[in-house]
Amino acid sequence: MRRGLGSVMLNRYAMGLTVLLLIFVGGLYVVKWNPYYHRAFVAATQHSIGASIVSGQEAVPPPASLEAAVGYAWAYGKSIWQAMILGLVLGAGVQALVPRDWLARLFGGRHFKAVALAGLASVPSMM
Repeated sequence: MRRGLGSVMLNRYAMGLTVLLLIFVGGLYVVKWNPYYHRAFVAATQHSIGASIVSGQEAVPPPASLEAAVGYAWAYGKSIWQAMILGLVLGAGVQALVPRDWLARLFGGRHFKAVALAGLASVPSMM
């Protein structure tokens, strides 16, 4: 029995979407959900989420300077690098694995439904 081209393409899309969903859920768990879950317990017991990346343990931020800017950029980059990589991988995955016409039909439009769906799709990855 031969399978039609349509069912082969549908199976490819289904496999691609499954892989993308696994990367999405697994990546967000590792990068965001699990760390924030544990950080909530630290905040509840210590009434603090840790030192500021701007001022560290000091009560006042450092004076504006090139050194302070580079230090902040480095500290910020170290704190978000995993999320940045995940975002790039997910963006590439969406471009490669999700047909453009599906995205255009789902999110492309100025009606309320498209805007609401796009907003709801962003909720799991919000910080």
